[in-house]
Amino acid sequence: MDKFYIVPVTQLNELALDSTSLLSDSLSSDVASIVLDQSQVQFYAAKLKMDKAFLNLVLVNVATGINQFRLHLAHTRLKGDIDIINLYGETEKIDALQKQTMVRLERRFRSVLKTDKFWDQTATWILLRLDQWHREGLMPSDCSVVGVLSLESGDDLTDSDEWRESLVTSACAFHTASQWLRHLNLSGHSAAEIDKLLGVKSVAAATREPLFQDAEVERVATGYPILTGAQALINSQWEDGEYPYWKKLVGEGFIQHQIVRQSPSNQQIELVPGKAAWEIIQQFGPEAAYVFLIFSSYATDSEEPWAEQIRLKGTDLIRLFGWGKRTDITIAQKLKKIGHLVELVCSLSVLVSNINIGAKRYNVERGAMWTLEGLGYAGQLALTMDINQPDSPTYEAGEPDELYIKVRPGVWTEKFLNASDASAKEALFQYGYLAKSTLQINPYRQRLASKLAIFLTIMSRIRDDGRYEVRTLLERLEPKDLLENVQEDRLRRIKLINQWDSALLTLKELGWEIDFDQATYPESIRPAWSLSDDLDSGYRPRNWLATWLRAIVIIKPSVKIQEKLGGHIPVALKPSRTPAQPPLLTSEAIQAALDAKGMTKAQLADALQVDRSLVTRWLKGQRTIQPKHRTRIKALLGDFDGQM
Repeated sequence: MDKFYIVPVTQLNELALDSTSLLSDSLSSDVASIVLDQSQVQFYAAKLKMDKAFLNLVLVNVATGINQFRLHLAHTRLKGDIDIINLYGETEKIDALQKQTMVRLERRFRSVLKTDKFWDQTATWILLRLDQWHREGLMPSDCSVVGVLSLESGDDLTDSDEWRESLVTSACAFHTASQWLRHLNLSGHSAAEIDKLLGVKSVAAATREPLFQDAEVERVATGYPILTGAQALINSQWEDGEYPYWKKLVGEGFIQHQIVRQSPSNQQIELVPGKAAWEIIQQFGPEAAYVFLIFSSYATDSEEPWAEQIRLKGTDLIRLFGWGKRTDITIAQKLKKIGHLVELVCSLSVLVSNINIGAKRYNVERGAMWTLEGLGYAGQLALTMDINQPDSPTYEAGEPDELYIKVRPGVWTEKFLNASDASAKEALFQYGYLAKSTLQINPYRQRLASKLAIFLTIMSRIRDDGRYEVRTLLERLEPKDLLENVQEDRLRRIKLINQWDSALLTLKELGWEIDFDQATYPESIRPAWSLSDDLDSGYRPRNWLATWLRAIVIIKPSVKIQEKLGGHIPVALKPSRTPAQPPLLTSEAIQAALDAKGMTKAQLADALQVDRSLVTRWLKGQRTIQPKHRTRIKALLGDFDGQM
């Protein structure tokens, strides 16, 4: 039995082309003297390449050979003559012949399989031996491989042309796999690395620590597919058509997202047309983007994310999203909501189109961004009794108390997150940091703040100066017609800038650094919370909208994240605009004043012309009171206990 050796994966491309000549080394002089019609060779090569049966046999033999080495590493004592059929059985037991393993092994030899030389030599090898067998009436000696795996064939085909072709093709697959295995190098690898090559790592995947166990931030990739995928989930800027799409030009190519249908039992993706796609798109939003970022974070630090399964528990996501305190829905409803968000995210496809004008070449590849491989609910069985049959108790499934999620990153990660691909280094270094607090922004009460946090998390590596034009951010995050509508509607303009000011305050309270460009962002249109008490923030100049949309805001992540990114430069604030802030009102002081005045929270909210929920958040200490509100509260309730 041959010894099998393996070289590092990064050397495969250098060695692969040499392996295409190895088949000819085993030709006997008699066989080599036979001359074949070149058109016959090309036709047979095209047939082999198209129907995949030969390639599948090669890959099965490669997996079996790797597992043989794995068994020896495990000090398995194998006695007697060991044929491939037995090794095949051992390989099948560890699920190393699953589709995903075959795809992974095929990628290892992709550079070989792309060459016409390989397929022509394979066709020549088979045709020469079939011709020799026909001439001599004897099976060629190098086709007599004990236990060789054969192609599908009918019954009672002994000595038929189909039977001979099946044996010769199977022998060729065996010899090809043997040559490929010699050009791999297993001897310098550990058992764990061999397991990884075969995809035997489900236990490791299952025991991976959940995110944010001992940290408030986690690394997350910020390359183009992740940037565009997140935007597609939050900004509603989809184009109509037979198959609705979201598209962004990138260099001379583009990235496009569409809606696909997939299920754990059928991993073939199918584009969803028209109305059905729009029904899915309308359910997208920040919460789906949160799930998207969590998947991206899990894939960021993996050496081969496309080959690894991400396993999550629904209760972990409930914890990350801060839903544990919600009492309006049950744990079962929360888990079902998580499952729905996962399905939404897994309905997003990505198409990367690279266009090279100089080389006059293009490349298009489409696939699911995340392949959904499992979505399983678990819960307690409830015992039920039928009064008519008291001796025959039955069990019914109760409400679920856990959700198990299995997702695999799509093939796009092979190009954008491939640690062993030198050409992908630029994309590899495009990563930022996701803050746990971002995932807990309530997208129903702070929709714009959640969108900003998602977008700026990804942009923090790309735009390290943190300078953004207000119009640009709104165009990236909001529907296309928003800015057109606010031009014509005064109330919408006021509502939009108030939402903006509130969103910036939310980010600031979560640790983001916020500042305003002195030249383009005048104090008259800045948020009231950013100004000192002696400035009147209640008046905006005429035609303020155009000035505001052109204004530059400076938004950077927390100091901790900036330090991790290696570019922390404190946001400069003008000394004249950073007076010492008076002590914050305490919830106890406000409540005491309300009680003394005989006022309710609702009456205070009406007097201040604010939402009643804002007063509630003040009293719970969940929101900072802005200077303009502090002044009005003082006027309404009086200066008590020195708190004003």
